[in-house]
Amino acid sequence: MLPKAAQRSNLRPGLREAYSMEKVGEFWVPSKDVRGTRNRNKVARDFADGRGRVGPIESAIETIKKTAPELDLANMSAFDGGANVGSYTRVMAAHFGTVISLEPAPDTFACLEANVHDWGLLPRVIPYMAAVGDQRDYISMGRAWGRRSITSKINGKGNIPAVPLDAFGRSDVALIKLDIEGYEEKALIGAQQTIETCRPFIMMEVKEDEPGDPLAAHRRLLSMGYKDIHHDGINWLYQPEG
Repeated sequence: MLPKAAQRSNLRPGLREAYSMEKVGEFWVPSKDVRGTRNRNKVARDFADGRGRVGPIESAIETIKKTAPELDLANMSAFDGGANVGSYTRVMAAHFGTVISLEPAPDTFACLEANVHDWGLLPRVIPYMAAVGDQRDYISMGRAWGRRSITSKINGKGNIPAVPLDAFGRSDVALIKLDIEGYEEKALIGAQQTIETCRPFIMMEVKEDEPGDPLAAHRRLLSMGYKDIHHDGINWLYQPEG
């Protein structure tokens, strides 16, 4: 059972009014993201074409289709962990029967929900305001002053729900995508049952030059019987072996 605050979204009335957002191309983005010339230029670069920077997810899905043509993706589900405002979610919704999109930052989630609604992706896409973790918890989000929402990170305890992907109880998962700023290993721990049951492809960011142990999630996937088969910059795609 998911925490009440992480239950499925149905575009609550007044949500857009609760957070300040602006339209860039076909995307609602947090107003904070377009403050200052530098941020405004970055947002314009990312979203003004109406698509967002979706090359990595497009190449990953193309690789999945070539590698496992027997998968009926249109009747399977995918997780978008760290969905931001939904550019990857929209691409995934064109290929998968159900996309569960999780975004923990409240202002960013408001934009995700508005975008999914405006693009006509409900109910194929199910948005949740939640972080992806190894257990049920409540966290807070933060980012450095003047930085964009995409840089938000978990910074301690708070009132935003964190949920393990196993809590969704899905048995039809074909892809798990993770862009969660260093919490990938925890997400894999919280998805262990789903991974063992479904053997989905997994796409996650691997930043080899990050401090700490940036390859911990990579090693965990290898120990779970996976191999990395496709790299698009820091976005690595893994396939179950055997």
